[in-house]
Amino acid sequence: VRPEDNLRPEGSFESPEKPKYQPGERQKPIRHDDNLRPEGDFERPEKSPFKPAERPKQVRPEDNLRPEGDFERPEKSPFKPAERPKQVRPEDNLKPEGEFERPEPVGYSYVQRSQVIRQEDNLFLEGNFERTEKTVYVAGDRPKPIRHDDNLRPEGDFERPEKSHFRPADRPKQVRPEDNLRPEGDFERPEKSPFRPAERPKQIRPEDNLRPEGTFESPDKPKYQPGERQKPIRHNDNLRPEGDFERPEKSKFRPAERP
Repeated sequence: VRPEDNLRPEGSFESPEKPKYQPGERQKPIRHDDNLRPEGDFERPEKSPFKPAERPKQVRPEDNLRPEGDFERPEKSPFKPAERPKQVRPEDNLKPEGEFERPEPVGYSYVQRSQVIRQEDNLFLEGNFERTEKTVYVAGDRPKPIRHDDNLRPEGDFERPEKSHFRPADRPKQVRPEDNLRPEGDFERPEKSPFRPAERPKQIRPEDNLRPEGTFESPDKPKYQPGERQKPIRHNDNLRPEGDFERPEKSKFRPAERP
């Protein structure tokens, strides 16, 4: 709620103009005057070219410690799968008694569709049921251009320029300026040499006084042979099979019965 009063603005309302954005001026450095002047040539140190750094050598201090005796290494045990831990079942005096009944699974059956419940009432349709007729689709009419009447009429014969038939363009003649230069004498052309493969450059071997002496032995390469199969390592123990070893007989193949 604003209370009414008789205060009204008079005159023009002046709003200050906002100055446009401009980058700030860089402050000039203040350099004090002195009587120091450079004399002579100004030498700059030359930059050394890039080169990879050398790896520092490892410094090992000397001492009087020496290994004595045989150096024993523990033998690694061969890999073997871990044994599955046995389940710990605490003993009690609970025992099942009587017959154990399992519920029979219900066979699959289609769900019956529920019937629609329509409640009876005393409402009935009376008279003819009118349906709106759908209009047949027709293409839209093109609007006729509106031509205003005037008193302008064509007079005389209306001439149309004849179109020239297509023809390939003539190649422009080369313009050669005339001069007083004429060839004199026989015109010699260098003969092209036939193609031939380039010669392999000879290897330059500097001479020295080194000579091989004696027979030069080269090691014989061993022929390829399949690798030997490693023998399995079986540790000795005191376990021996006793009695007859029974193997279950495998049943012959037969097609499964259709459920």
